[in-house]
Amino acid sequence: MTSCQNLEVARMNNDLITHSGHCMGRPLSQRGFTLIEMAFVLVIVGILVGLGAQLLPMLVKQNKLKDDRMFVKEVRTAIIGYALATGRLPFASANINGSERTNRLNGYLPWVTLGINGKDPYQTTLFYSVESHLTTTTPATLKTTIGQLINGTPAPDLFCDNGNLKVAFVVLSAGENRRADSPNDDTGDGLITNSDNNQFASPSALISSNYNDILETASLTYLYGLLP
Repeated sequence: MTSCQNLEVARMNNDLITHSGHCMGRPLSQRGFTLIEMAFVLVIVGILVGLGAQLLPMLVKQNKLKDDRMFVKEVRTAIIGYALATGRLPFASANINGSERTNRLNGYLPWVTLGINGKDPYQTTLFYSVESHLTTTTPATLKTTIGQLINGTPAPDLFCDNGNLKVAFVVLSAGENRRADSPNDDTGDGLITNSDNNQFASPSALISSNYNDILETASLTYLYGLLP
């Protein structure tokens, strides 16, 4: 067979392959998406976008709650540090300006007096309540006074967990709804004031549809143990 005949046979074989089905047009490696494949991809993308739209607000909410818990814990640490440094606990502030008001036991956090930020991640000023007998002590008398309160003489006047926990102070974020909830607020105005009864929820109270306050405290026994 001559070279010309060989070329002719090769050309005929190539034509047969070209018209045999799968090999028509461009090679497989260069084929684009079919309409069915494109539709399948669009369905998957739509599902992912829908899931993201549902999950994102939930993730943002959970992260803000986590940040709030951490912030209130840091404020608790700052208050304890103030007591150890000065021998007393500060009075509450009468408003959001953050300066303690003498004889004010329930109100806003005295954040200026403490030298810290007073607003939670929801941009609401924290609430604060303090055991009255610990606002006028000194470094020399603080531990003795706490010991007397633990023993019930004088009688303590600040409690958590249905009166089961005697505490030195309470610091509270109103949480997502920006209102103090019952039992922390007794008057229904969403605030912590002198009209409330100094009975607070447990620090371990669970968040629910009716309660989203973030509360931290220091028990009398805990604070007593920190003092030399």
